[in-house]
Parts: sequence; C-alpha cells; structure tokens
Amino acid sequence: RLEEIIKDHELLVNAATPDINLMLMNSCLKHGVNYIDLASDEIDEQLSLDRKYKSKEIMAIICLGEDPGLSNIYARYAADRLDKVHEIKIRDGEVSKSRKYPLVALFSPEVFFDEILSPSYIYVDGRYKKLSPFSGYELYEFPEPLGRQPVYSVAHEEVFTLPKFIKKGVRYVDFKLSLSDELIQAIKLLRRIGLLRARKVPVKGTKVAPKDVFFALMPKPSEVSRYIEGHAALVVEVTGESEKREVTYTMYTLMSHEEAYRMFRANATAYLTGTVPAVIAGMIAKGKIEGEGVMVPEQLEPEPIIEEIAEKKIVSYLETSEEGVMPMAE
Repeated sequence: RLEEIIKDHELLVNAATPDINLMLMNSCLKHGVNYIDLASDEIDEQLSLDRKYKSKEIMAIICLGEDPGLSNIYARYAADRLDKVHEIKIRDGEVSKSRKYPLVALFSPEVFFDEILSPSYIYVDGRYKKLSPFSGYELYEFPEPLGRQPVYSVAHEEVFTLPKFIKKGVRYVDFKLSLSDELIQAIKLLRRIGLLRARKVPVKGTKVAPKDVFFALMPKPSEVSRYIEGHAALVVEVTGESEKREVTYTMYTLMSHEEAYRMFRANATAYLTGTVPAVIAGMIAKGKIEGEGVMVPEQLEPEPIIEEIAEKKIVSYLETSEEGVMPMAE
C-alpha cells in the first residue's frame, strides 16, 4: 500500500522514526521520487545511496528538521563568512512546563529518550570521542527569556556531518541539550526500575517490552501542546578566522510554546521541527532548490531558506563577536 502511494508523488517527506529511513529511501529510489527526512540513525548508509539517487536524477535531503536541519543551515551560513572554521557548538534550549502532565516529550518520545540515553560523541581534531549519557554538563547562557540553563551532550547527527561537509578545517563540533535536574532524575529512575528496557517480559500470559508500555502511556506531543508553557531556542556558535582575526558568529532562533500554540496549534519545538522541512519541500516543488543525490542540510544554500522560514514566523538572529545582535529577516 505504501509503495502505491509513493509512486504517484514527486516528493516524500518522512516524519516517522528513523528506523524506517532506508526502507523509504529505497522505495523512493525505485519509483524515482525525491525524499526528505528529519533525523537519522544510519547516516553513512543513507549517504551511500548518493550515486544511485544521482543516476535516477532525484534528490534526498536527510536530517532536515530543527536540529539536525536548521542547526546545519545556520552553521553553513556562518562558515561561509569565515576563512577557517575552528569550532561549531550547537545548543538546544528548552524551558517548558506543563499545567497538566508531569512528564512530556515535545517531539517523538521514542527519539527523545533514545537521544538522551545513548552514548554521545564530540568531534575533536579529526577524531570522535565517545561520552556516556549525561556527560558534558555546563551552564549555558541562552538568549532571554531562557537565560542560563544546564546542558548536556546528547547523541546527534550534526557532530557526524558538519566536520565532513564544512570543509574549512573544523577542529571541534559538539551538540548539547538543556535538561532540567527534575527531568534527569525522572529518566534515571525510569531506567533503574526497568521501564525503558526493550527486552520483553512475561505479563499475564503474554510478553511485552516495558518501554512499549511506557511510550503508549505517554501523551503524544499533539496532545500536550495546549498545556505547555515556556520557550524553545536553537543556538549555533561558529568560531573561526576572518582576515586572520578570530571571529565568532552566533545564530539563533527562539519561540514561545504559547505563541506557537496560539498561531499554529503546536508547541514551539514541534513547529520549528516540522516547518523547516515543509518550507524546503515547497521550495523544491517551486524549483527554488534543485539538485541530485543524497545531501545533508549544510550542502544547501542557507540564505533563501532563512528568508523563507522568516515568512513562517521563524525569525533568525545573527550575533557577531564584533557587531552585536541583529535580526536577519522578519
């Protein structure tokens, strides 16, 4: 049934969990359909389909949400203005609380918990360093009204693609997510009592995976959006050299959950994640983005995308170590 749907369209946007990416990519390849997804667990395997996609004269853009996605586009924008790139630091800020639910995920709960509980990696001088979950703690100063928040290294795609595709001598890349002390304590408790295990256990004559029960009980992001207060922010810092001077470009966007729900009936995290691929899908349909093969977001020209998403209320800000903060498009 899925193949019947795919073959009658020009572009597939895959907003499902990453475990079906390769299956959908191969189906699109079979039928000559362009492809977009929002996250990946198998980046190298997806990139290996580049030649086959080019032979069919179609494109695939992988890892195209808020982060990864907009984060890569911001990194590319800043890198284009530097002669050399030394460091890329990505910070995802969440200050949110629910009036109704004690524990929520603002996007796919499965992906959210997998990111937090998996080992993370940082890129340092040409090599990857593996970190255990809840490593890399720092207090990071986000744009107001978020302010200073605790952040931790989590598993993320940008660390693997940016050093490869930003070809200006990148020495260091990391990704950190803000996690409250209360959330970390809750996750550690759930893991300790076994509710996040994938291995099935016998229950009243059948076998179930504890994590399947847990995720089934969690409210869906679409259900919690109207009850969420706070803000979401994405910040990308790129440090390098311009005319032999060290310069840092900081690019960011932020949105309140209340504003996102009032305008779009979604929380800010979900809106930022879903709007970027939706806008780029529209640009592909209009011929504003063209290409062949398998690409990552930092291979796209950033300026037209930043302008297009501004029309959808995603305002990007640019701060330089020399000139301060300015909105890029509104």
